[in-house]
Amino acid sequence: MMEPFQYYPTPETLGRKAWAKFKNTQFVRVLEPSAGEGHLLKAKPRDHYQRLAIDCIELDIRKHAVLRDEGYAVVGMDFLQFQSGSVYSHIIMNPPFADGAKHVLKAWEILFDGEIVAIVNAETLKNPFSRERQQLLRLIEQHGEVEFLSDMFAGAEAERKTAVEIALVWLQKTSTFEQDILGSILDDLRQDRREADDLLGEFQLPNELALPNDFIDNAVLMFNAAVEAARQAVFSEARANRYRVMLGKTLGELNGGGLRGDDESSSAAVKRTLFKRYHELKNRAWASILRSTQVTSRLSSAAQKRLEADFETVKSLEFTVPNIYGFMQGIIEQQGEIQLSMVCDVFDLITRYYRDNTVFYMGWKSNDKHRTLGMRIKTTRFILPGHGVSSYQNGLNWESERLLADFDKVFALLDGKTEAEVSLVSVFKQQFHALRDGQRISASYFDVRYYPGIGTIHFFPKSKTLIDRMNRWVGRQRRWLPPVDTQAGTGFWQQFEQAERFDKAFHAEVNRQSKREGQNYRFNPYWAIQHGCGSEREQSQRLLTQAMNSVLASRGIDPDAALENEPTPLLIETGASASSPIQALAS
Repeated sequence: MMEPFQYYPTPETLGRKAWAKFKNTQFVRVLEPSAGEGHLLKAKPRDHYQRLAIDCIELDIRKHAVLRDEGYAVVGMDFLQFQSGSVYSHIIMNPPFADGAKHVLKAWEILFDGEIVAIVNAETLKNPFSRERQQLLRLIEQHGEVEFLSDMFAGAEAERKTAVEIALVWLQKTSTFEQDILGSILDDLRQDRREADDLLGEFQLPNELALPNDFIDNAVLMFNAAVEAARQAVFSEARANRYRVMLGKTLGELNGGGLRGDDESSSAAVKRTLFKRYHELKNRAWASILRSTQVTSRLSSAAQKRLEADFETVKSLEFTVPNIYGFMQGIIEQQGEIQLSMVCDVFDLITRYYRDNTVFYMGWKSNDKHRTLGMRIKTTRFILPGHGVSSYQNGLNWESERLLADFDKVFALLDGKTEAEVSLVSVFKQQFHALRDGQRISASYFDVRYYPGIGTIHFFPKSKTLIDRMNRWVGRQRRWLPPVDTQAGTGFWQQFEQAERFDKAFHAEVNRQSKREGQNYRFNPYWAIQHGCGSEREQSQRLLTQAMNSVLASRGIDPDAALENEPTPLLIETGASASSPIQALAS
Protein backbone atom coordinates (compact mmCIF):
# COMPACT_ATOMS: atom_id res chain seq x y z
CA MET A 1 0.00 0.00 0.00
CA MET A 2 1.41 3.42 -0.93
CA GLU A 3 2.38 5.78 1.89
CA PRO A 4 -0.47 8.38 1.85
CA PHE A 5 1.83 11.38 2.35
CA GLN A 6 4.98 9.91 0.68
CA TYR A 7 6.84 10.87 3.84
CA TYR A 8 10.62 10.45 3.55
CA PRO A 9 12.40 12.62 6.17
CA THR A 10 15.46 14.42 4.81
CA PRO A 11 18.75 13.03 6.22
CA GLU A 12 20.87 15.75 7.81
CA THR A 13 23.77 15.31 5.37
CA LEU A 14 21.45 15.91 2.42
CA GLY A 15 19.81 18.80 4.26
CA ARG A 16 23.16 20.55 4.71
CA LYS A 17 23.93 20.09 1.01
CA ALA A 18 20.55 21.61 0.12
CA TRP A 19 21.00 24.68 2.33
CA ALA A 20 24.54 25.15 0.97
CA LYS A 21 23.09 25.59 -2.54
CA PHE A 22 21.70 29.04 -1.70
CA LYS A 23 23.95 31.73 -3.14
CA ASN A 24 22.30 34.65 -1.35
CA THR A 25 22.43 34.11 2.41
CA GLN A 26 20.52 37.31 3.24
CA PHE A 27 17.38 35.42 4.22
CA VAL A 28 14.34 37.70 4.43
CA ARG A 29 11.85 34.85 4.98
CA VAL A 30 12.07 31.14 4.14
CA LEU A 31 9.27 28.76 3.11
CA GLU A 32 9.38 24.96 3.51
CA PRO A 33 6.28 23.74 1.64
CA SER A 34 6.52 20.00 2.47
CA ALA A 35 7.86 20.29 5.98
CA GLY A 36 7.00 16.91 7.53
CA GLU A 37 8.45 17.11 11.03
CA GLY A 38 11.08 19.69 10.07
CA HIS A 39 14.01 17.40 9.25
CA LEU A 40 15.18 19.55 6.33
CA LEU A 41 15.01 22.65 8.53
CA LYS A 42 17.25 21.09 11.18
CA ALA A 43 20.14 21.48 8.73
CA LYS A 44 19.68 25.25 8.41
CA PRO A 45 22.83 27.41 8.87
CA ARG A 46 23.83 27.59 12.54
CA ASP A 47 26.24 30.50 12.26
CA HIS A 48 23.79 32.92 10.66
CA TYR A 49 23.83 36.31 12.34
CA GLN A 50 20.04 36.47 12.55
CA ARG A 51 17.36 34.01 13.56
CA LEU A 52 15.85 32.72 10.34
CA ALA A 53 12.18 33.49 9.84
CA ILE A 54 10.76 30.20 8.55
CA ASP A 55 7.20 29.29 7.58
CA CYS A 56 6.00 25.73 6.95
CA ILE A 57 3.29 23.99 4.97
CA GLU A 58 2.44 20.37 5.76
CA LEU A 59 -0.43 18.24 4.47
CA ASP A 60 -0.40 15.85 7.44
CA ILE A 61 -2.06 17.86 10.22
CA ARG A 62 -0.69 15.43 12.83
CA LYS A 63 2.77 16.92 12.29
CA HIS A 64 1.74 20.57 12.83
CA ALA A 65 2.28 20.45 16.59
CA VAL A 66 5.84 19.15 16.11
CA LEU A 67 6.64 22.03 13.74
CA ARG A 68 5.18 24.65 16.06
CA ASP A 69 7.12 23.21 18.99
CA GLU A 70 10.28 23.80 16.95
CA GLY A 71 9.32 27.47 16.61
CA TYR A 72 8.10 27.41 12.99
CA ALA A 73 4.85 29.00 11.82
CA VAL A 74 2.49 26.64 9.98
CA VAL A 75 0.89 28.73 7.23
CA GLY A 76 -1.03 26.09 5.30
CA MET A 77 -1.67 22.43 4.58
CA ASP A 78 -1.83 22.01 0.80
CA PHE A 79 1.06 23.74 -0.95
CA LEU A 80 -0.53 23.34 -4.38
CA GLN A 81 -3.36 25.61 -3.16
CA PHE A 82 -1.00 28.17 -1.56
CA GLN A 83 -0.85 31.67 -3.10
CA SER A 84 1.13 33.91 -0.75
CA GLY A 85 4.64 33.31 -2.06
CA SER A 86 5.68 36.88 -2.82
CA VAL A 87 6.81 37.49 0.79
CA TYR A 88 9.57 34.84 0.66
CA SER A 89 13.17 35.28 -0.39
CA HIS A 90 14.02 31.56 -0.29
CA ILE A 91 12.07 28.31 -0.72
CA ILE A 92 13.68 25.02 0.31
CA MET A 93 11.75 21.82 -0.29
CA ASN A 94 11.74 18.03 -0.34
CA PRO A 95 8.40 17.48 -2.10
CA PRO A 96 6.72 14.09 -2.63
CA PHE A 97 8.84 12.30 -5.25
CA ALA A 98 5.79 11.39 -7.34
CA ASP A 99 4.86 15.08 -7.75
CA GLY A 100 8.26 16.75 -7.54
CA ALA A 101 7.99 18.67 -10.83
CA LYS A 102 4.52 19.97 -10.00
CA HIS A 103 5.67 21.26 -6.60
CA VAL A 104 8.80 22.96 -7.92
CA LEU A 105 6.80 24.65 -10.69
CA LYS A 106 4.31 25.84 -8.06
CA ALA A 107 7.17 27.33 -6.04
CA TRP A 108 8.45 29.14 -9.14
CA GLU A 109 4.98 30.46 -9.91
CA ILE A 110 4.36 32.03 -6.49
CA LEU A 111 7.90 33.32 -5.79
CA PHE A 112 8.33 37.04 -6.40
CA ASP A 113 12.10 37.27 -6.31
CA GLY A 114 14.54 34.80 -4.75
CA GLU A 115 16.00 31.30 -4.79
CA ILE A 116 14.54 27.79 -4.77
CA VAL A 117 16.36 24.63 -3.67
CA ALA A 118 14.46 21.39 -4.23
CA ILE A 119 15.20 17.71 -3.66
CA VAL A 120 13.49 15.72 -6.43
CA ASN A 121 13.68 12.21 -7.83
CA ALA A 122 16.40 12.09 -10.51
CA GLU A 123 13.94 10.31 -12.81
CA THR A 124 11.92 13.53 -12.88
CA LEU A 125 14.70 15.12 -14.97
CA LYS A 126 16.22 12.07 -16.68
CA ASN A 127 12.88 10.86 -17.99
CA PRO A 128 10.96 14.05 -18.92
CA PHE A 129 7.92 12.34 -20.41
CA SER A 130 5.37 14.87 -19.13
CA ARG A 131 4.84 18.53 -19.95
CA GLU A 132 5.53 19.46 -16.32
CA ARG A 133 8.88 17.67 -16.31
CA GLN A 134 9.84 19.29 -19.60
CA GLN A 135 8.91 22.72 -18.23
CA LEU A 136 11.07 22.12 -15.15
CA LEU A 137 14.02 21.13 -17.33
CA ARG A 138 13.69 24.39 -19.31
CA LEU A 139 13.60 26.40 -16.06
CA ILE A 140 16.80 24.71 -14.87
CA GLU A 141 18.52 25.38 -18.22
CA GLN A 142 17.54 29.05 -18.17
CA HIS A 143 17.56 29.93 -14.48
CA GLY A 144 19.45 27.33 -12.46
CA GLU A 145 21.54 24.23 -12.11
CA VAL A 146 21.23 20.64 -10.89
CA GLU A 147 23.41 18.13 -9.05
CA PHE A 148 22.65 14.40 -9.10
CA LEU A 149 23.36 12.42 -5.91
CA SER A 150 23.13 8.72 -5.10
CA ASP A 151 22.44 6.83 -1.86
CA MET A 152 21.43 9.96 0.10
CA PHE A 153 18.41 8.12 1.52
CA ALA A 154 20.25 4.81 2.01
CA GLY A 155 22.71 5.76 4.77
CA ALA A 156 22.51 5.02 8.49
CA GLU A 157 21.06 8.47 9.29
CA ALA A 158 18.08 8.03 6.91
CA GLU A 159 14.90 7.53 8.96
CA ARG A 160 13.20 5.82 6.00
CA LYS A 161 15.56 4.17 3.55
CA THR A 162 15.29 4.04 -0.24
CA ALA A 163 17.92 3.56 -2.94
CA VAL A 164 16.48 6.23 -5.22
CA GLU A 165 18.86 8.65 -6.94
CA ILE A 166 17.96 12.26 -6.30
CA ALA A 167 18.49 15.57 -8.09
CA LEU A 168 19.36 18.68 -6.07
CA VAL A 169 17.82 21.55 -8.05
CA TRP A 170 18.71 25.23 -7.60
CA LEU A 171 16.71 27.99 -9.28
CA GLN A 172 17.10 31.76 -9.21
CA LYS A 173 14.07 33.90 -9.99
CA THR A 174 14.95 37.53 -10.59
CA SER A 175 12.15 40.03 -10.52
CA THR A 176 12.11 42.67 -13.22
CA PHE A 177 10.56 45.01 -10.68
CA GLU A 178 13.52 47.39 -10.37
CA GLN A 179 14.08 47.46 -14.14
CA ASP A 180 10.42 48.07 -14.65
CA ILE A 181 10.64 51.04 -12.29
CA LEU A 182 13.53 52.57 -14.19
CA GLY A 183 12.00 51.85 -17.59
CA SER A 184 8.73 53.45 -16.64
CA ILE A 185 10.12 56.66 -15.16
CA LEU A 186 10.19 58.65 -18.42
CA ASP A 187 6.77 57.38 -19.42
CA ASP A 188 5.43 58.37 -16.02
CA LEU A 189 6.87 61.87 -16.30
CA ARG A 190 5.21 62.37 -19.69
CA GLN A 191 1.90 61.24 -18.27
CA ASP A 192 2.07 63.23 -15.01
CA ARG A 193 0.57 66.47 -16.25
CA ARG A 194 -2.20 64.77 -18.21
CA GLU A 195 -3.15 62.36 -15.40
CA ALA A 196 -3.02 64.80 -12.49
CA ASP A 197 -6.31 66.46 -13.33
CA ASP A 198 -7.95 63.11 -14.04
CA LEU A 199 -6.85 61.68 -10.70
CA LEU A 200 -8.15 64.68 -8.78
CA GLY A 201 -11.46 64.44 -10.54
CA GLU A 202 -11.99 60.68 -10.39
CA PHE A 203 -10.43 59.52 -7.11
CA GLN A 204 -12.87 57.98 -4.64
CA LEU A 205 -12.87 55.23 -2.05
CA PRO A 206 -14.94 52.12 -2.78
CA ASN A 207 -18.21 52.29 -0.88
CA GLU A 208 -19.01 48.60 -1.15
CA LEU A 209 -18.09 45.44 -3.00
CA ALA A 210 -20.56 43.32 -4.89
CA LEU A 211 -19.89 40.12 -2.96
CA PRO A 212 -21.86 36.89 -2.66
CA ASN A 213 -24.05 36.29 0.38
CA ASP A 214 -21.92 33.43 1.68
CA PHE A 215 -20.02 34.69 4.71
CA ILE A 216 -16.76 32.76 4.21
CA ASP A 217 -16.48 33.42 0.46
CA ASN A 218 -17.23 37.06 1.18
CA ALA A 219 -14.46 37.28 3.77
CA VAL A 220 -11.86 35.64 1.50
CA LEU A 221 -12.73 37.85 -1.47
CA MET A 222 -12.46 40.93 0.72
CA PHE A 223 -9.09 39.75 2.04
CA ASN A 224 -7.73 39.04 -1.44
CA ALA A 225 -8.86 42.47 -2.62
CA ALA A 226 -7.09 44.07 0.35
CA VAL A 227 -3.89 42.12 -0.31
CA GLU A 228 -3.85 43.10 -3.97
CA ALA A 229 -4.44 46.76 -3.10
CA ALA A 230 -1.62 46.59 -0.54
CA ARG A 231 0.69 44.98 -3.09
CA GLN A 232 0.03 47.73 -5.59
CA ALA A 233 0.57 50.32 -2.87
CA VAL A 234 3.94 48.78 -1.92
CA PHE A 235 5.02 48.83 -5.56
CA SER A 236 3.92 52.45 -5.90
CA GLU A 237 5.81 53.40 -2.75
CA ALA A 238 8.91 51.66 -4.05
CA ARG A 239 8.68 53.62 -7.27
CA ALA A 240 8.26 56.84 -5.29
CA ASN A 241 11.33 55.98 -3.22
CA ARG A 242 13.32 55.39 -6.39
CA TYR A 243 12.33 58.85 -7.60
CA ARG A 244 13.39 60.26 -4.25
CA VAL A 245 16.81 58.62 -4.50
CA MET A 246 17.28 59.91 -8.04
CA LEU A 247 16.57 63.47 -6.89
CA GLY A 248 19.51 63.26 -4.50
CA LYS A 249 20.03 64.14 -0.86
CA THR A 250 18.46 66.96 1.09
CA LEU A 251 20.58 69.86 2.35
CA GLY A 252 20.34 68.35 5.83
CA GLU A 253 21.74 65.06 4.60
CA LEU A 254 24.49 66.81 2.61
CA ASN A 255 25.47 68.71 5.76
CA GLY A 256 25.58 65.52 7.84
CA GLY A 257 22.25 66.08 9.50
CA GLY A 258 20.86 62.67 8.60
CA LEU A 259 21.77 59.41 6.96
CA ARG A 260 19.69 57.73 4.32
CA GLY A 261 19.17 54.04 5.08
CA ASP A 262 18.89 51.11 2.71
CA ASP A 263 17.28 51.63 -0.65
CA GLU A 264 13.59 51.14 0.12
CA SER A 265 12.89 50.25 -3.50
CA SER A 266 15.18 47.18 -3.49
CA SER A 267 13.67 43.72 -3.92
CA ALA A 268 14.54 42.74 -0.34
CA ALA A 269 12.91 45.87 1.05
CA VAL A 270 9.81 45.29 -1.06
CA LYS A 271 9.53 41.69 0.21
CA ARG A 272 9.88 42.81 3.82
CA THR A 273 7.20 45.46 3.38
CA LEU A 274 4.92 43.04 1.53
CA PHE A 275 5.22 40.50 4.34
CA LYS A 276 4.54 43.08 7.04
CA ARG A 277 1.38 44.33 5.33
CA TYR A 278 0.21 40.88 4.29
CA HIS A 279 0.71 39.64 7.86
CA GLU A 280 -1.27 42.56 9.29
CA LEU A 281 -4.13 42.00 6.84
CA LYS A 282 -4.18 38.28 7.61
CA ASN A 283 -4.38 39.05 11.34
CA ARG A 284 -7.36 41.29 10.68
CA ALA A 285 -9.04 38.69 8.47
CA TRP A 286 -8.72 35.84 10.98
CA ALA A 287 -9.81 38.15 13.80
CA SER A 288 -12.95 38.93 11.80
CA ILE A 289 -13.72 35.20 11.70
CA LEU A 290 -13.14 34.74 15.43
CA ARG A 291 -15.30 37.77 16.22
CA SER A 292 -18.00 37.00 13.65
CA THR A 293 -21.54 36.21 14.73
CA GLN A 294 -21.06 32.73 13.23
CA VAL A 295 -18.69 32.05 16.15
CA THR A 296 -19.54 34.48 18.95
CA SER A 297 -23.29 33.91 18.84
CA ARG A 298 -22.72 30.28 19.85
CA LEU A 299 -19.96 30.72 22.46
CA SER A 300 -19.98 32.15 25.95
CA SER A 301 -17.59 35.01 26.68
CA ALA A 302 -15.22 32.69 28.55
CA ALA A 303 -15.29 30.12 25.73
CA GLN A 304 -14.60 32.93 23.25
CA LYS A 305 -11.56 33.99 25.29
CA ARG A 306 -10.24 30.43 25.31
CA LEU A 307 -10.65 30.27 21.55
CA GLU A 308 -8.89 33.60 21.07
CA ALA A 309 -6.02 32.35 23.23
CA ASP A 310 -5.16 30.05 20.29
CA PHE A 311 -5.17 32.97 17.85
CA GLU A 312 -1.37 32.90 17.39
CA THR A 313 -1.71 29.41 15.96
CA VAL A 314 -4.81 30.13 13.90
CA LYS A 315 -3.59 33.36 12.30
CA SER A 316 -0.46 31.74 10.85
CA LEU A 317 -2.59 29.80 8.35
CA GLU A 318 -3.16 31.27 4.90
CA PHE A 319 -6.58 32.94 4.76
CA THR A 320 -8.39 30.70 2.29
CA VAL A 321 -11.82 29.09 2.11
CA PRO A 322 -10.48 25.54 2.83
CA ASN A 323 -8.46 26.76 5.83
CA ILE A 324 -11.43 28.65 7.28
CA TYR A 325 -13.66 25.58 6.93
CA GLY A 326 -10.86 23.54 8.50
CA PHE A 327 -10.84 25.92 11.46
CA MET A 328 -14.62 25.71 11.77
CA GLN A 329 -14.43 21.91 11.55
CA GLY A 330 -11.91 21.95 14.39
CA ILE A 331 -14.44 23.80 16.55
CA ILE A 332 -17.11 21.27 15.64
CA GLU A 333 -14.83 18.35 16.54
CA GLN A 334 -14.25 19.96 19.95
CA GLN A 335 -17.89 20.83 20.47
CA GLY A 336 -18.38 18.44 23.40
CA GLU A 337 -15.43 19.90 25.29
CA ILE A 338 -16.45 23.47 24.42
CA GLN A 339 -20.05 22.95 25.51
CA LEU A 340 -19.06 21.32 28.79
CA SER A 341 -16.62 24.17 29.55
CA MET A 342 -19.38 26.71 28.91
CA VAL A 343 -21.71 24.91 31.33
CA CYS A 344 -18.95 24.74 33.97
CA ASP A 345 -18.24 28.47 33.52
CA VAL A 346 -21.84 29.44 34.28
CA PHE A 347 -22.03 26.92 37.14
CA ASP A 348 -18.93 28.53 38.69
CA LEU A 349 -20.42 32.01 38.32
CA ILE A 350 -23.51 30.94 40.24
CA THR A 351 -21.63 29.08 42.99
CA ARG A 352 -18.92 31.71 43.49
CA TYR A 353 -20.83 34.31 45.49
CA TYR A 354 -23.64 33.40 47.88
CA ARG A 355 -23.56 30.25 50.02
CA ASP A 356 -27.34 30.00 49.66
CA ASN A 357 -27.05 29.57 45.89
CA THR A 358 -25.86 25.99 46.36
CA VAL A 359 -26.36 22.89 48.45
CA PHE A 360 -23.82 20.16 49.22
CA TYR A 361 -24.00 16.39 48.80
CA MET A 362 -21.61 13.52 49.43
CA GLY A 363 -19.46 13.13 46.35
CA TRP A 364 -18.65 9.88 44.59
CA LYS A 365 -16.07 7.71 46.37
CA SER A 366 -13.75 6.78 43.49
CA ASN A 367 -11.32 5.09 45.90
CA ASP A 368 -10.62 4.91 49.62
CA LYS A 369 -8.30 7.95 49.52
CA HIS A 370 -10.30 10.34 47.40
CA ARG A 371 -13.65 11.82 48.29
CA THR A 372 -14.92 15.39 48.21
CA LEU A 373 -18.28 17.03 48.69
CA GLY A 374 -20.14 17.87 45.55
CA MET A 375 -22.20 21.02 44.96
CA ARG A 376 -25.58 21.52 43.35
CA ILE A 377 -27.23 24.75 42.27
CA LYS A 378 -30.60 25.27 43.95
CA THR A 379 -33.62 24.76 41.74
CA THR A 380 -35.66 27.44 43.53
CA ARG A 381 -33.56 30.63 43.46
CA PHE A 382 -30.03 31.94 43.25
CA ILE A 383 -28.62 35.46 43.61
CA LEU A 384 -25.78 37.20 41.77
CA PRO A 385 -24.27 40.48 43.03
CA GLY A 386 -22.31 43.29 41.35
CA HIS A 387 -24.69 44.36 38.60
CA GLY A 388 -24.74 48.12 38.36
CA VAL A 389 -26.53 50.27 35.81
CA SER A 390 -24.90 51.70 32.70
CA SER A 391 -23.62 55.25 32.52
CA TYR A 392 -26.83 56.20 30.71
CA GLN A 393 -28.99 54.82 33.58
CA ASN A 394 -31.16 52.96 31.07
CA GLY A 395 -29.89 49.40 31.51
CA LEU A 396 -27.19 47.18 32.99
CA ASN A 397 -23.50 47.76 32.33
CA TRP A 398 -21.73 45.94 29.53
CA GLU A 399 -20.14 43.23 31.72
CA SER A 400 -23.52 42.36 33.25
CA GLU A 401 -25.13 42.09 29.82
CA ARG A 402 -22.36 39.71 28.72
CA LEU A 403 -23.04 37.53 31.77
CA LEU A 404 -26.76 37.44 31.01
CA ALA A 405 -26.01 36.53 27.39
CA ASP A 406 -23.81 33.66 28.62
CA PHE A 407 -26.67 32.38 30.77
CA ASP A 408 -29.01 32.37 27.78
CA LYS A 409 -26.48 30.54 25.57
CA VAL A 410 -25.76 27.86 28.16
CA PHE A 411 -29.38 27.20 29.13
CA ALA A 412 -30.39 27.12 25.47
CA LEU A 413 -27.63 24.53 25.00
CA LEU A 414 -28.98 22.50 27.93
CA ASP A 415 -32.43 22.79 26.36
CA GLY A 416 -31.22 21.55 22.97
CA LYS A 417 -31.79 24.90 21.26
CA THR A 418 -29.52 27.44 19.60
CA GLU A 419 -30.89 30.48 21.44
CA ALA A 420 -33.45 31.61 23.99
CA GLU A 421 -36.76 32.79 22.59
CA VAL A 422 -36.97 35.57 25.21
CA SER A 423 -33.45 36.42 26.29
CA LEU A 424 -32.39 37.88 29.63
CA VAL A 425 -30.60 40.68 27.76
CA SER A 426 -33.80 41.69 25.95
CA VAL A 427 -35.76 41.62 29.24
CA PHE A 428 -33.32 44.00 30.92
CA LYS A 429 -33.16 46.26 27.86
CA GLN A 430 -36.89 46.48 27.21
CA GLN A 431 -38.28 46.34 30.76
CA PHE A 432 -35.51 47.90 32.80
CA HIS A 433 -37.74 50.52 34.40
CA ALA A 434 -40.18 47.85 35.56
CA LEU A 435 -37.30 45.83 36.99
CA ARG A 436 -35.93 48.88 38.82
CA ASP A 437 -39.37 49.32 40.35
CA GLY A 438 -39.15 45.83 41.84
CA GLN A 439 -41.31 43.89 39.39
CA ARG A 440 -40.59 40.22 38.66
CA ILE A 441 -40.18 39.76 34.90
CA SER A 442 -40.15 36.52 32.92
CA ALA A 443 -37.60 35.38 30.27
CA SER A 444 -37.34 31.97 28.59
CA TYR A 445 -35.46 30.20 31.35
CA PHE A 446 -35.77 32.45 34.39
CA ASP A 447 -37.99 34.90 36.17
CA VAL A 448 -35.76 37.74 37.38
CA ARG A 449 -35.99 40.46 40.00
CA TYR A 450 -33.48 43.32 40.18
CA TYR A 451 -32.42 45.36 43.23
CA PRO A 452 -30.54 48.40 41.83
CA GLY A 453 -29.61 49.82 45.24
CA ILE A 454 -27.34 46.87 46.06
CA GLY A 455 -26.87 45.69 42.47
CA THR A 456 -28.17 42.13 42.87
CA ILE A 457 -30.22 40.02 40.45
CA HIS A 458 -32.42 37.23 41.80
CA PHE A 459 -32.89 34.34 39.35
CA PHE A 460 -35.89 32.03 39.67
CA PRO A 461 -35.36 28.99 37.38
CA LYS A 462 -38.44 28.03 35.38
CA SER A 463 -37.24 24.48 34.66
CA LYS A 464 -35.93 22.23 37.42
CA THR A 465 -35.02 19.75 34.70
CA LEU A 466 -32.48 22.13 33.14
CA ILE A 467 -30.93 23.00 36.52
CA ASP A 468 -30.68 19.29 37.28
CA ARG A 469 -29.11 18.69 33.87
CA MET A 470 -26.47 21.35 34.59
CA ASN A 471 -25.79 19.85 38.03
CA ARG A 472 -25.28 16.42 36.49
CA TRP A 473 -23.03 17.65 33.65
CA VAL A 474 -20.79 19.52 36.08
CA GLY A 475 -20.95 16.72 38.68
CA ARG A 476 -19.54 14.25 36.20
CA GLN A 477 -16.87 16.68 34.99
CA ARG A 478 -15.74 17.44 38.57
CA ARG A 479 -15.91 13.75 39.55
CA TRP A 480 -18.53 14.40 42.19
CA LEU A 481 -20.78 11.90 40.39
CA PRO A 482 -19.79 8.42 39.17
CA PRO A 483 -18.82 7.79 35.56
CA VAL A 484 -21.51 6.49 33.22
CA ASP A 485 -20.27 2.89 33.24
CA THR A 486 -20.17 2.61 37.06
CA GLN A 487 -23.18 1.72 39.19
CA ALA A 488 -23.99 3.75 42.29
CA GLY A 489 -26.32 2.55 45.00
CA THR A 490 -29.74 3.98 45.70
CA GLY A 491 -28.40 5.62 48.85
CA PHE A 492 -26.01 7.72 46.80
CA TRP A 493 -28.70 8.92 44.41
CA GLN A 494 -31.17 9.50 47.24
CA GLN A 495 -28.86 11.96 49.02
CA PHE A 496 -27.91 13.60 45.70
CA GLU A 497 -31.51 14.20 44.66
CA GLN A 498 -32.69 15.30 48.13
CA ALA A 499 -29.72 17.57 48.88
CA GLU A 500 -31.90 20.70 49.09
CA ARG A 501 -34.12 19.00 51.65
CA PHE A 502 -31.12 18.28 53.91
CA ASP A 503 -29.55 21.73 53.50
CA LYS A 504 -30.87 23.39 56.67
CA ALA A 505 -29.88 20.45 58.85
CA PHE A 506 -26.48 20.32 57.18
CA HIS A 507 -25.67 23.97 57.99
CA ALA A 508 -26.81 23.48 61.58
CA GLU A 509 -24.52 20.46 61.92
CA VAL A 510 -21.60 22.43 60.41
CA ASN A 511 -22.09 25.15 63.06
CA ARG A 512 -22.36 22.56 65.85
CA GLN A 513 -19.17 20.74 64.85
CA SER A 514 -17.30 24.01 64.35
CA LYS A 515 -18.11 25.05 67.92
CA ARG A 516 -17.19 21.61 69.24
CA GLU A 517 -13.80 21.78 67.57
CA GLY A 518 -13.23 25.33 68.81
CA GLN A 519 -12.98 26.87 65.36
CA ASN A 520 -12.26 30.57 65.19
CA TYR A 521 -15.58 32.31 64.57
CA ARG A 522 -14.03 34.08 61.58
CA PHE A 523 -13.26 30.80 59.82
CA ASN A 524 -15.74 30.27 56.99
CA PRO A 525 -15.55 26.69 55.67
CA TYR A 526 -17.87 27.44 52.75
CA TRP A 527 -15.55 30.17 51.49
CA ALA A 528 -12.36 28.26 52.28
CA ILE A 529 -13.41 25.13 50.39
CA GLN A 530 -13.42 27.15 47.14
CA HIS A 531 -11.03 30.02 47.72
CA GLY A 532 -8.76 29.09 50.64
CA CYS A 533 -5.18 27.80 50.61
CA GLY A 534 -4.40 24.09 50.63
CA SER A 535 -4.57 23.59 54.41
CA GLU A 536 -7.77 25.67 54.68
CA ARG A 537 -9.45 23.66 51.92
CA GLU A 538 -8.40 20.39 53.54
CA GLN A 539 -9.69 21.53 56.95
CA SER A 540 -12.98 22.70 55.42
CA GLN A 541 -13.42 19.52 53.42
CA ARG A 542 -12.96 17.41 56.56
CA LEU A 543 -15.38 19.51 58.63
CA LEU A 544 -18.09 19.63 55.97
CA THR A 545 -17.75 15.93 55.18
CA GLN A 546 -18.15 15.03 58.85
CA ALA A 547 -21.27 17.21 59.04
CA MET A 548 -22.73 15.60 55.91
CA ASN A 549 -22.01 12.09 57.23
CA SER A 550 -23.84 12.94 60.46
CA VAL A 551 -26.87 14.33 58.63
CA LEU A 552 -27.14 11.34 56.29
CA ALA A 553 -26.62 8.83 59.11
CA SER A 554 -29.39 10.45 61.15
CA ARG A 555 -31.74 9.77 58.24
CA GLY A 556 -30.59 6.21 57.63
CA ILE A 557 -28.94 6.99 54.29
CA ASP A 558 -25.67 5.26 53.34
CA PRO A 559 -24.21 6.67 50.10
CA ASP A 560 -21.79 3.71 49.95
CA ALA A 561 -24.36 0.94 50.28
CA ALA A 562 -23.69 -2.26 48.35
CA LEU A 563 -24.09 -1.84 44.63
CA GLU A 564 -24.91 -5.42 43.56
CA ASN A 565 -28.02 -5.93 41.47
CA GLU A 566 -28.92 -2.24 41.55
CA PRO A 567 -29.76 -0.64 38.19
CA THR A 568 -27.69 2.26 36.93
CA PRO A 569 -29.87 5.39 36.85
CA LEU A 570 -29.87 7.69 33.88
CA LEU A 571 -26.99 9.96 34.86
CA ILE A 572 -27.25 12.67 32.25
CA GLU A 573 -30.07 13.82 30.06
CA THR A 574 -28.34 15.65 27.26
CA GLY A 575 -31.34 17.47 25.88
CA ALA A 576 -29.20 18.72 22.99
CA SER A 577 -28.33 16.63 19.99
CA ALA A 578 -24.62 15.98 19.56
CA SER A 579 -24.51 18.34 16.63
CA SER A 580 -26.97 21.09 17.48
CA PRO A 581 -25.43 24.26 19.02
CA ILE A 582 -21.85 24.41 17.80
CA GLN A 583 -22.31 22.60 14.51
CA ALA A 584 -24.29 25.59 13.32
CA LEU A 585 -20.96 27.43 13.19
CA ALA A 586 -20.15 25.82 9.87
CA SER A 587 -23.50 26.50 8.28
